[in-house]
Amino acid sequence: MSEFKNVAMKYLWDDHDQFEIVGKPALVLNHMQRGLAGEGLFIPNWGPHAAQGIKESGMVEKCRELADAFRAKGLPVIFCNAIPKPLPYMPAYGDLPKEQDAAFPEARMYNPVTDEFARRGCEVMPEMGYNPDTDYIVYNWHVHPFTCSGLEKLCHVLGVDTIVWGGFAMNSVVYTSCVVAQDYWLNNIVAVDSSYICVQLSKKSWTPEIDDIVAHAVVGVMMQDTARVTDTATVIKKLDNVTKFEEPDHRTFRNVGRQVDEKNLL
Repeated sequence: MSEFKNVAMKYLWDDHDQFEIVGKPALVLNHMQRGLAGEGLFIPNWGPHAAQGIKESGMVEKCRELADAFRAKGLPVIFCNAIPKPLPYMPAYGDLPKEQDAAFPEARMYNPVTDEFARRGCEVMPEMGYNPDTDYIVYNWHVHPFTCSGLEKLCHVLGVDTIVWGGFAMNSVVYTSCVVAQDYWLNNIVAVDSSYICVQLSKKSWTPEIDDIVAHAVVGVMMQDTARVTDTATVIKKLDNVTKFEEPDHRTFRNVGRQVDEKNLL
C-alpha cells in the first residue's frame, strides 16, 4: 500500500490500463524546477501549501521513476521549465499573473540569462537526476510547455509521436499541455500520480474539499477528451512493449529529395 495520497488516483477510469503505447514516446516533465515544484521560488504565496501537497502526493518520486524508466529504454526525457516573467508586464487578469507579479514585484523584465534569482529558479530540481548528456531542457513562457519553447520542434527532430506527461501542476499545466499537444497531432498519455492537483489557498473559492472536486473534473472528465489518463506503474509496464528506437534520420529534405531523384534516373 502506497504511503502517498494522490487524490487524482481514485478518478482513473476502470479501463485506464487497457492500451499500448503507439509511436515513439518521450517523457515531458513540466516545471520540475527549483522555482516551482522544487523550492517554490516563483510562487511565494502558494509555495508552502504546494510544497506540502507535493510531498504528500508523491509526485516527485513518481516523476523520478518515470525518468529513470525512460532513460533505461533510451527514450527521450525532456524537462520543460518555465520562465515566469519574460516581459515587463503580465496579463491583466487571472491568479497566475498575480502570483508572478508577487515573485517579481518590479515591472522590469527579469532576464533569465543574467538574473541570479531567475536562473536559480529555472534549474531542474536535483531530485530529478538530470543528465545533461542524455536529457533535454526547453524553457517555456508562463503556462503550457509549447509557448516559445521549441518543444514541438524538438519532438519532430526526435521522431516523437507520443508524449507522456507529468510534473507540476495537473489542473493547469498538464491539462493545457494535453489540449495543445493534440492540436499538434501528438498522442497524450498522463500518469496522474506523477502530477499534483494544486489549488492555491489564496483562491476565493478555496474549500478543504476543493482538490477532490478539481481532481474529479480534470482527471475524471476533462483530460479524457485529449489523453489516455493512467498511472506511473502502468506507463512503466507498457514501456516493456516498446522496441528500442535508433537515432532519427537528420538528413535534410533537400538531400532526401536528391536521393529520390537520382534513384528515379537509374
